[in-house]
Amino acid sequence: MVDKNKLREVTVGTQHTFKRETVEWEGQEFEIREPSVYVRGQIMNKSGMGISKDNSDINFSNAQIAAVIYCTYVPGTDDLVFSEKDVSMLQQQPSGGFVDKFSSVAMRLMNNEDAIDEDEGKN
Repeated sequence: MVDKNKLREVTVGTQHTFKRETVEWEGQEFEIREPSVYVRGQIMNKSGMGISKDNSDINFSNAQIAAVIYCTYVPGTDDLVFSEKDVSMLQQQPSGGFVDKFSSVAMRLMNNEDAIDEDEGKN
């Protein structure tokens, strides 16, 4: 028989491990972290994902900006670098700049592809 407590212990009872990568821009290091399920939902909502059945209403720019805001940290801290107050500034950044670079890493981490485990202590 399956023990419910054991199942809970190995899921919600474990320490949260979020993948992360260090990204350099203009000589400064930024930490991009995998979002929690809740934060991933916020990013998806800001982009319009799930509004239509075929996702035809997705705003990729909004997804990028939300990913940068919610996933970019001062390395080694829980301090986000950007906030909702920065949306208009982030919207005005050139394509191919830091918004594209940071959001690319954040989206990959959000999709759990090739991310580096925090416990491995690597960047």
